[in-house]
Amino acid sequence: MSEIKHTSNSGDINGLEDIETPFGSLLSGKYKRSFAYKTIKDRLPVIVTKIIDTLSRNKEDIAKANGTDAIEETKKVVGVISKLKNELMTNKPLYPLNVDPTEVENDAIVWNKKLEKLSDLQGESVTWYNAVWLICECYLYRRIAQEFLLTNHLKVFDPFSIQKREGYFKAIGSISHLSEYIMKLINTDNKSLIELREHFINLIKLNLWGNRCDLSLSSGIVNVQEDNPLIVLNNLDKEILVDNSDDVWQLLSNNTLSKENGVIIDFVLDNAGFELFTDLNLAAFLIEKKIANNIRFYVKQYPWFISDTTTNDFYWLIKIMLQSDNENIKLFGEFCENCLKNGSWTIVEESFWTEPFDFSEMKTENLALYNKLSKATLVIFKGDLNYRKLLGDINWEYTTDFLQALRGFRPTNIVSLRTIKADLCVGLSIGKAELLKREDSNWMTTGRFGLIQASIEHC
Repeated sequence: MSEIKHTSNSGDINGLEDIETPFGSLLSGKYKRSFAYKTIKDRLPVIVTKIIDTLSRNKEDIAKANGTDAIEETKKVVGVISKLKNELMTNKPLYPLNVDPTEVENDAIVWNKKLEKLSDLQGESVTWYNAVWLICECYLYRRIAQEFLLTNHLKVFDPFSIQKREGYFKAIGSISHLSEYIMKLINTDNKSLIELREHFINLIKLNLWGNRCDLSLSSGIVNVQEDNPLIVLNNLDKEILVDNSDDVWQLLSNNTLSKENGVIIDFVLDNAGFELFTDLNLAAFLIEKKIANNIRFYVKQYPWFISDTTTNDFYWLIKIMLQSDNENIKLFGEFCENCLKNGSWTIVEESFWTEPFDFSEMKTENLALYNKLSKATLVIFKGDLNYRKLLGDINWEYTTDFLQALRGFRPTNIVSLRTIKADLCVGLSIGKAELLKREDSNWMTTGRFGLIQASIEHC
């Protein structure tokens, strides 16, 4: 491994390779023609700067909500996050997280052990550009979270909440259209499997395209969505490079609630706001049509990748729907609130989702969670980060079988709903990736294309 030296200038980092990520290699910022490099060099500093700006601009509002002592803590956090930005831009090591000694269970210790292990394996310090992209990008958000956790008054402060909530309001037109659709569906007695299949396919595709609303990809810039997504849904089919939605439907339609303990479906969530709203649409259909009797929503323990869903984001969405002047949005909010109250929906926090592991490591690092997922009939993994963790951030050959790329991770039937925003992808037909690359060299990082990619064991 070539040494990547620490420098004082982000544009003068030694040891980088002016090539694309070789097949079979881990994604890393050391490859200058990779999206990992562009992310570390350009996108992550912008994201960190926006956090600093948010804290600096809103000091008074933060003080009103958290007490006057929070002003000094805000200044302190600005200082340490500014230091983090400098470390990122000058390729310093991924320093150990400061651990709160009062915490009994603190995954900062887990992170520090992993960083030490990676340094030992590499024979040198793990830095921003020589680390696996998955590790250094997740480290950024875990480090930011730790700085807030170490305060007295800002422990639960979410520096991304304003952007996430703006995302909901920017999409209110689309949310209005979909609320009308889902409420009609909820209130209609669909007995035909053909009808149910049609609605399921619509909803899973809506859920896929809802994943385009990723604020970490746009460095926090919120886009406006006012159109009726149902109108353009069929036109987007050509952009779905792998579509196993019918396999998923066959699995679910063949299961009944007579199964012991009922049918459980797990959502490992991605973005808050509009994407979460489409998650709830699909979950409402599955519950109301008795395809499942319990939905478990796995959220992030900390603010993550700007727009990832936390418990607070989940409850905020339902609260804001309940307050809506739009009758369909309000009614759907009431339906969602009732699902939580009657226990058919549950919100689950698990530390594993923000720990430094890909999913092939789950059985070793968190057997209890692996066994919990195995009780579900289906696990729906949402978004690009979860896809990267499924594939281990390895640049597989594009024609690699999805099951092979999972490297033994298969607690139950799984499906990944992902719009492609990172340069890794499997399961494509021979020559497909090369054709797409000739048409658009950035086809893997724009979110234009999507995957409904499943590993299903048919009964």
